[in-house]
Order: sequence, then structure tokens, then C-alpha cells
Amino acid sequence: MSAAELTVGEIKNKRILYLVFATITLLVLGLIYAWSIFATPLGKAFGDYGPQLPQVFQVSMFAFCLSALIGSQIVRRRSAKASIILAAILMAIGFTLTALFAGVSIWVLFICYGILAGSGVGIGYNAIISLINPWFPDRIGLASGVMMMGFGISALVFGSLAEFLFGAMKEDWYLVFIMIAVVAFVVMFLLAFIAKPAPKDIGSKLGIVSVATEAKTSSTQQGFILKSRTFWVYSIWSVFVVACGLTLIGTAKQGALALNLDTAISVGFPALLVGLVSTMNGLSRILNGAIFDRIGLLPVMLIASAACFACMAGLALSLSLSIGPLYIVAAILVAFSYAACPVMGAAFARQRFGSQKFPSNLSIINCNIAVAAVINIVIVALLGPPYADNAPLIYGILAGLAVVAFVATLVFGKLYKADLAVIEKELS
Repeated sequence: MSAAELTVGEIKNKRILYLVFATITLLVLGLIYAWSIFATPLGKAFGDYGPQLPQVFQVSMFAFCLSALIGSQIVRRRSAKASIILAAILMAIGFTLTALFAGVSIWVLFICYGILAGSGVGIGYNAIISLINPWFPDRIGLASGVMMMGFGISALVFGSLAEFLFGAMKEDWYLVFIMIAVVAFVVMFLLAFIAKPAPKDIGSKLGIVSVATEAKTSSTQQGFILKSRTFWVYSIWSVFVVACGLTLIGTAKQGALALNLDTAISVGFPALLVGLVSTMNGLSRILNGAIFDRIGLLPVMLIASAACFACMAGLALSLSLSIGPLYIVAAILVAFSYAACPVMGAAFARQRFGSQKFPSNLSIINCNIAVAAVINIVIVALLGPPYADNAPLIYGILAGLAVVAFVATLVFGKLYKADLAVIEKELS
């Protein structure tokens, strides 16, 4: 039976099934965020890699964004299925080559984990969100939040498991990377053949009057995203909030070790902190999506900006005065502000620019992560890793970026409301 012939009951059943399976798949892809756990055995095995290991994570985030652009074109010209299969191959190759050749050079990590695995995650992420989101025209924010929750809590679920396996296998740590490669390939391959595109008239079939208007054409929505002033102001907010989040997420364990939390609390606490940050990252995606569905985009952005500033200031103070509890609280809460960005990116792309170009528009919006990663790379290159001597200065600079993000949100609000008013008029 084709998607167009599905009954309302079948649509509801299928979209729940697809959402669950997509969330599980993104749970595997989200291992890209567990880099601070992966970096530990690599740092022990290859001591001279230490200062450059944080940069591998930033490169993976950069590749994640740029590859999503490629993935969106594959979705448009071929299918989401083809894009997900390519993503499975790239991620499997990236983790396998990292396991086998990590000792050759730090550049192997940059290329295999950073570029290949990062690209696999980026292509897969974009394709999965683009494939599943249209099944939920009435719950865009919540559906995005649930899927991205899986992406966000991966470091807790599988990252903690990887930490255990690294400890158990010791010299055979590379086998953990191979296990991840196999699991990722199998799960993504299955999703590619299970999930189907949503019916084009799904809004009408579900009786959602407001969504049925999507069949009409709005010239404002169909405009090229890069020509929109609203997009560029939104990007200022997104880039700076993401830059703050990436700095902490990529080095949470190392920061905890720098504050001696492994001895002050317990040996395994630094890894546990990575899991706690991951949990907040995942749960906050659902929370931010639910807030969006109830009161809209602007309140989420304002809350995230304010939380981001408070957390960056807290991290700067904790590392300056060696206040472990403050570091823990700020590290966990920074994931809340960071989690708003991917969920709001999907919601913004769909609400402001419509559904027809959603995959490509989402990939362009996600490029903000690449810009944020470049900011992190430059800061670390100039000032060192964000858990060393200049850590308070680094987080102080990021606190300043959070203030800029808050101001940008106020400007964005005026432009966004004006855009929505024009779109509503064109569709009426």
C-alpha cells in the first residue's frame, strides 16, 4: 500500500513506529558527542596527541554540518533511503579506520573520525529528520525534540557503555570503535528500508486545518533562505549559543579531571559528568520542542540565551577559583541552552520556509554548527584547551558571545513576526 492510500489509523501507527526507530538510530549517531570519552584511551595510547585531541571533535562538528548539505541534495535528487545508506557506510568506515590506524598520526583522527565519521553522522541526521518530521505536521517541535533527544543522550547510554568497555579491554580499546562501526551500520541500514516518506496530504488526512494551507504557495516561504535577513540574524544567535555548548561538550571530562573531581568525588565521576551533560542535552530537546509548540520560537531563544550566559560565567568562575560543584552545575545546564539550537533550527526551517525545501534549508541552518566549530578551533589555537590555564578567559569570552546572542534574539523577534504576518497574508 502506498503512503497516499493509508488510512488515518495506519498513519498514526506508522508515524509512531518510525519515530521510535528514528530515535534509536539517532541514539547511535549521537555517539559523535562522546568524544571526550573516546579521547581518553587515545590520549593514553598516543601521549603526544593530547593537546590536539579537542580539535578532532570540532572538526567532526564542522564535517557534520557541511556533509548535511550534500545529504540534502541526495535526499532531493534520489531519496532519504539513499542518503541514510551512504551515511551508514561513511560512519562505519570512519570508526573502523580510526580503530586500525589511529597510531599512524593525529591526522588519521582528523580524517577518519573527524571527517568520515562526522560526515556520516551529518548526512544521516539530516536525512532522518527530513524523512520523519513530515509525519508530524501537528507536533513539529515535539517530534523533533524526541528524535533529537536520542541524539543528545547517546553519550549517556552508549558513551557510558563505551567507557566501561575501554576500561575492560585496555590495550584492545580499538575493538570498541569497531563494535560501534558495526552497530551503526546495521541500525541505519534497517531504518533506510523500514521508514517511508509521509503522504503529501497528511495534514488534510489528519484533519489539521492549519497544515492544509501548506498546499498553497507562499512566495515569501519559497524564497532563497540565504536572502532572508531573518535567517542571518537567527544564525548569529545559533552560532554563538552552539559555540558555547560545543566548547563544554567536547571537553567536559577533561575539565572535570582538571578540577580533580575524579579524586574529590569518585574515580568514575568525570565520565559520569559526560553522561549527565548528555542526559540534559537529550531531555532538553524534548522540553524545548514542547515549549515551542505551546508559545513559539522567540521565548525558547530568549531563555536559551540567558541560560547560556549564566553557564559560561559559571564555568569561568569555577575554573578560576577551582569550585567543583559550580563547574558541575554549569556544565549540566549549558546543555539545556545548546539543546535549543537543533530543535529550533528544524522548527524555524519548517515554519518560516515551508516544507518543500525543508531538507536543504535544514542543512543550511545546521551549517551554523560548522561556523561555531571554527570559532572554537580558533579560540583553542590562540588560547589553548578550555580546561588549561586560560580556561577562565575562554569561558569569559564565550559569556560575551552569549550576550550578543541575546541581543540578536530581540532583533530576530521583530523580523520573524513581520515574516510570519506576510506569509499568513499570502496563504489566506
